[in-house]
Amino acid sequence: MATIKYRLQSKKEIANIYVRLRDGKETDIETLTGYTINPNYWSEKKGEPKQIASNTDKLNLNTKLDRLRSLISETLNTDKGTGIPINKDWLINVIAKFKNPDHGKKTEYLYDLIKGYQTEMKTKINRKTGRETAPTTIRNFNTTLMRLKKFEEYKKKSYLISEVDLTFFSEFVSFEKENLLLAQNSISKDIKQIKTVCINAKEKGLEINKQVEYKGFNIPNESLVDKKTKKKLFVTITESEIELIKQFKGADYLQNARDWLIIGCRTGCRVNDLMKLTKDNIQTDVNGQKSIKYNQSKTNKEVEPPIHPDVNEILERLGNFPRPISDQRFNEWIKIVCRESGLVQEVHGTRQNPKTHRKEVGTFQKWELIRSHTCRRSFATNHYDKLPNKIIMAVTGHATEQMLLNYIGETDSNHLSYYNNLYSTPKPKDEKIIQLKPKQA
Repeated sequence: MATIKYRLQSKKEIANIYVRLRDGKETDIETLTGYTINPNYWSEKKGEPKQIASNTDKLNLNTKLDRLRSLISETLNTDKGTGIPINKDWLINVIAKFKNPDHGKKTEYLYDLIKGYQTEMKTKINRKTGRETAPTTIRNFNTTLMRLKKFEEYKKKSYLISEVDLTFFSEFVSFEKENLLLAQNSISKDIKQIKTVCINAKEKGLEINKQVEYKGFNIPNESLVDKKTKKKLFVTITESEIELIKQFKGADYLQNARDWLIIGCRTGCRVNDLMKLTKDNIQTDVNGQKSIKYNQSKTNKEVEPPIHPDVNEILERLGNFPRPISDQRFNEWIKIVCRESGLVQEVHGTRQNPKTHRKEVGTFQKWELIRSHTCRRSFATNHYDKLPNKIIMAVTGHATEQMLLNYIGETDSNHLSYYNNLYSTPKPKDEKIIQLKPKQA
């Protein structure tokens, strides 16, 4: 008889709940349920929540786990003996169906499949990180759906999954370039998402056109680089420029944007995380050192940047973080702040043309190129070569050093200069060479 039990594998404050299915000698599989709990509120003996924040919370989680156990048992009885492999993928699929009853519902229209895949992402667990898909990743598919709908209206037809081939690829890319005036990187993202959905549909048993899997069904990301330095084109705010910005005086709403700009440059937060910060995010350790603790909305990774003196000054002056503002207003107002602070030197870079919405390369006054993401790049760039990369990564949330180096436009060959400097350093003049005398017989 099959047994289905729940357990934790971690003692962390937020621990994942695993489900294990055993059925005879042949079946012994385990995977994440997508639910979490504080280990203090978990009964290892019973394999279920004990008294937690409230009886309602306990009841809700217990009810969900009981219903999931019932569904696993029912599905096992139905699928066993039919030739369907009872493995980890099978168990993951049952959990997905439990959280989303429409999971796996077959459709052959591309638009519907993308919407279905987007819904599935809400319940998917990353096997490497054990985390759910970030909400921002899920929302990114909304843009692709909107553009696909415009394309289908233009073509006056709805595309079946089997019709997604190299002809579709060519016509869709041309439409996005010529009609929507999109930049190459935007088109690349849409194509990648469409290809991902098609491959996912194939794994579910739907028939797709083999041309989708060709290497030619791809638009590479455009890496804009400076022709002279061969480095990526992006702008950062230097330490001396931050000092200029700190002196800015103006209308209340501009000073509010200035404070957010400084906090962004000193913490490396993405703008959607930045605007959610409150004094509740401030942590103090046993040594009295303060930091800002939060979970990145994009990766759900916990990061803890230290509180810079500039940030501390703002917090003490306001008694809290500044007033939250929209991304659009933030991008608009920090340009004014930087212009009035004297960031008017001409620099080579890229910006999005407000009329065509295409990225354009050229020479502009620096304030024109400042946007919300400049904060994050400035933090990483200003600390590079001053702190170990792993220390910077702990704040920015980059998973590998290579990702960090790519982000700031450096290459891993830079380490050679450190060795060259070490090898070329002359020995001290008073250094003596000690020779051992041979032993006398």
